[in-house]
Amino acid sequence: MLEGIPKISVLIICYKQEELIKRAINSLLAQKDYIYEICVSDDCSPDRTWQVLQEYDKQYPGLFKLHQNHSNLGIFENLEYTWIMPSGDVVYQLSGDDECGKGWFKTVIDYILKNNINYKNELFCIYGDYACIDLNKKLTRYSNNLVLSGANLMSLALRGLICNRSTCFSVKIMHKYFKTSKGRSHIAEDSQDRQLQFFTEKNYYISLIGNIYHSGIGVSIDVIKGEHVTERKHGITYMVSCFSKYGYSPTKYDRRYIKFDEAFNEFLYRKSIRNIIRMAFRLLISYDTSMGFKSLKLVSLFSHLNRVKFNLLYHIRETFSAQQSNSLMTLI
Repeated sequence: MLEGIPKISVLIICYKQEELIKRAINSLLAQKDYIYEICVSDDCSPDRTWQVLQEYDKQYPGLFKLHQNHSNLGIFENLEYTWIMPSGDVVYQLSGDDECGKGWFKTVIDYILKNNINYKNELFCIYGDYACIDLNKKLTRYSNNLVLSGANLMSLALRGLICNRSTCFSVKIMHKYFKTSKGRSHIAEDSQDRQLQFFTEKNYYISLIGNIYHSGIGVSIDVIKGEHVTERKHGITYMVSCFSKYGYSPTKYDRRYIKFDEAFNEFLYRKSIRNIIRMAFRLLISYDTSMGFKSLKLVSLFSHLNRVKFNLLYHIRETFSAQQSNSLMTLI
């Protein structure tokens, strides 16, 4: 790492990603002159993920800080463990199946120094753009530039109009984080993610891709069923209850949007004309004049529907393949 620059701690969670983790780490090593440490928590992977991490550690002594859970805890508890790992000034989070954007850390450090950001004391967050690459290798870019719009960041984040991907933020913000996980329950997702917006005092934006998400691999290909439907449906409501003790109260329009989000998640798994009508009504009454038309989340809504289409096509393909295999076995 170069001398006299902010110390950036990269946090990674991974599970059963012995091949994918290499892409994530190599995207960081290409920028290692600007990285203070790479902190990785492996969730007791049954494959060679841990061995791969140890090999990197031997090759780059002093750069990696590794931890492995004794048993598989699940995404949310594993993520919460990484909160105690960084010892740098600035935090960047990366999933084991994603990769960091080229030149991201140099650009962030240059921005901090040029704008005289008090990175040791200021509760700041720098947002960048992020990208998604689908199974057909098509890249779609998403912007986080609305952080400069003057709209309430919690309101923007609730609607999916800004994202935690491609963020570098003060480690002092993470020191304020509190645990909300309930074992493997997906109800904790929103309450964990929104802590960044809730505790940040100053926000900045860079027009550069800082994170690349690869869809169609890992947990993203699973259609969540059973109790997970209820967990995700009430995720934002649970988040509000967690933050209420810190004085958080959603706006009138945010409360209406939360009702829409519950109806939308119910629609994903229990499709009906009644659900569609309920969704449309709740979305319309959540219109927030401070954010204008964007508050209706139409772009993000289409993104969600594309994900539903992808999941449906994936499982149709898998089912068709399984039926072909069964037919072949019958012939044999």
